[in-house]
Amino acid sequence: MGILALVVLVIINPLEVTRRGRDSARLADLASLQQAINVAVQEATTSSAEILCSGTTAPCSGSSHTGSRSANGTGWIKVDLSSNSTMSVAALPIDQTNSSQYHYTYCSDGNAWEINATLESQQQSGKPGNDGGNDPALYEVGSNLGLIATSGGSCSY
Repeated sequence: MGILALVVLVIINPLEVTRRGRDSARLADLASLQQAINVAVQEATTSSAEILCSGTTAPCSGSSHTGSRSANGTGWIKVDLSSNSTMSVAALPIDQTNSSQYHYTYCSDGNAWEINATLESQQQSGKPGNDGGNDPALYEVGSNLGLIATSGGSCSY
């Protein structure tokens, strides 16, 4: 009976299942944010810098680990997503772990934007290296995937 339980645990690997669930939520969060920011930029009647760095000057950045969840441009994303007529966001999502290692980072240079996250499951291990971004360790979405970099970017993760 003990051997059977051990075999089931090895096959199912509950830690990996938990990591996959968190990664699925991360990917869904970033896809929703990408869509909401794109809508905000398309609906804008002001400059992109005023949209992408609402209430502050470019470059601007924020982290879900340290910033608020306010979707009005004062939260960790500096875009007012609360007033989109097509796609309004009530509160910004945060990573389930929301630690210094696992969080979301936003950056904009006033013309373009990027959001990054760290994925943790083996199932998604190839995704960060194939997202078109400059960091093979981070999953990146946005209009310029070179803004957040370990060196030489407008912001750091």
